[in-house]
Amino acid sequence: MVVVIPKKRRDGKSSFLKLVFYLSFREDNPGDIPVTADAFFDRPSTSKIAVFDRLIDYIDRHASPESQQLITHLPDGSHRILCEGVLCQTNTLSIETASSEMNAMASNNRRCLDPVYHFILSWPEEEKPEDSHIFDSALFCLKEMGMVDHQYVFAIHRDTDNLHCHVAANRIHPLSYRAVNLYNDVKILHKACRKLELKYDWKPDNGCWKRDQNHQIIRAESQYPSAPRASTQFEYHEDKESFYSYVVRTCRTELTSILKGPLQEWEEVHAVFLRAHLELKKKGSGLAIYDKNCPNNVPLKASSLHPQLTLSKLVPRIGEFENAPRVMEFKNEQGEVTLTNYMVSSHYDDRLHLRDHQARMTRRLERAEAREELKLRYQNDKKEAKCPSFDAKNRFRTLSMTFRFRRAHVCVAVRDPLMRKLAWHVLAFEREKAMAELRLKLKEERENWYRSPENRRLSYRVWVEQQALKGDKAAISQLRGWAYQAKRDERTAYLSDTVIECAVSDDIAPVELKGYTHHIHRDGAILYKKEGVTQMIDRGETIEMARPFENEGDNMVAGLRLAEQKSGEKRVFSGPREYVEKACSLVRDLNEMGETSLTLTDSLQQKRVCEMRPQDNPAPISFDSPNLTP
Repeated sequence: MVVVIPKKRRDGKSSFLKLVFYLSFREDNPGDIPVTADAFFDRPSTSKIAVFDRLIDYIDRHASPESQQLITHLPDGSHRILCEGVLCQTNTLSIETASSEMNAMASNNRRCLDPVYHFILSWPEEEKPEDSHIFDSALFCLKEMGMVDHQYVFAIHRDTDNLHCHVAANRIHPLSYRAVNLYNDVKILHKACRKLELKYDWKPDNGCWKRDQNHQIIRAESQYPSAPRASTQFEYHEDKESFYSYVVRTCRTELTSILKGPLQEWEEVHAVFLRAHLELKKKGSGLAIYDKNCPNNVPLKASSLHPQLTLSKLVPRIGEFENAPRVMEFKNEQGEVTLTNYMVSSHYDDRLHLRDHQARMTRRLERAEAREELKLRYQNDKKEAKCPSFDAKNRFRTLSMTFRFRRAHVCVAVRDPLMRKLAWHVLAFEREKAMAELRLKLKEERENWYRSPENRRLSYRVWVEQQALKGDKAAISQLRGWAYQAKRDERTAYLSDTVIECAVSDDIAPVELKGYTHHIHRDGAILYKKEGVTQMIDRGETIEMARPFENEGDNMVAGLRLAEQKSGEKRVFSGPREYVEKACSLVRDLNEMGETSLTLTDSLQQKRVCEMRPQDNPAPISFDSPNLTP
């Protein structure tokens, strides 16, 4: 069994409250909703009350009170309830009042901003534990965390591939009103899982603790040291690849294989770093890894990459430390340049997001620059979209001057001091009344202005959706990035297994095809429809085509027109053999007719196109392809 604990972000952009909101409302905001100009996203409340309510609703699957069935009362005061097929256990009065009870208890501690504690116990597909054992396991985990007396709700979900149990507990103690300390909660829960596996003879799983040959629970030592705290914080805050992650991704695997083998000289170690545009140097009494693009930046301690990458371990094997090999040095206008025998295959760039390391460098840089430019455009639009002042200052000043003139007129027209003083009091009353009426009028004008949708200040996500409707390539790419980052299952459904595979993050703007209309979904997929029926889906990396042989191959020709607009770094047909053969023949005929110069990147398909003769075409395809309008 494994335990899943949702992590919190540390940059203020999201928190556990928003994570619970995602768990509660993931079915209500699927990714295949079309983006429209008036579809504004209504963000639900993230208050303690709303979060508890949504979490409990999600756990019991929005069960109504009429559908709840009491199963049994337990000696400790808790009880089990069946809610529309979801078996729950709670020590609150009932499921429908659980959130209210937790809210009331959490209100006694004003310092704890996040009183919800939520984790998931999951079992592999082959394990079939009993319900009583599952609830006992959840209660044992709370006991290990010191929360056995706290309010909780357990729920067993069997509607997924893996049986799992949700545990929602209140961090506030019911008597002392103190919040439980969550320090080392991951290690505590992992150790509790190992104890439960021994108790119920379940299959052991990985974690911070493991079982040895004598079935004793011992600490699982990591082969590599943990990531530096500064690197993890940088990735949390910026959602970008840190220098440590780049070095690990590009060098650790190859370096490990070299250190395990018969290492002969320092040049073998330096070659690994030189290919990644890095350099291994001495720093003090140890070794450090420097970025050759920015040598003044803080280097990475070599032992953080591999525990064997130290002078004390390598000097006895291959002798005293030698600097990286240098072949030729010359100077130009920019300064000294050093050439080596090793070709640089990649280099570190702190502008790139974590998900971008698989894309080609040119497109990675283009996407990074496009995202920054998109954010700057949003900030500029946000600054320009200010609420008008409605000339409030001049209107108040005009009203004040009016009563000032009336007061001066009273001074001249009324000679009796008592009558003059009485008139001043009347004017003061009328002035306050007029000022109050003007304030109410301004408030009404502002409310009417805000009530109009085009005057609302859009959030960044809604603004990006509106830019995507205008055909902005960077906005569409940003939508796809959000969809990938969220890893939601509710994406646009797959259309067909007849696919044209393209390069990673090969994004293009929507293309105007004759006879087709395009629609953009929230996950960045571009749907091309004909007479209201989806015929093609462009997901960036793939182009899916439905019914490629119907209507004399119109969809197949249109799919090739879309693939023609891509970068061409990868263009491979994937699907049934009949589809691949007809697609290759279509490419050959199009190239012979001179309409296009499509090239395939798969060697077998290239050979198929070159060797194919006209009579090999399994079925004639019309070339009245849709017109492509830029």
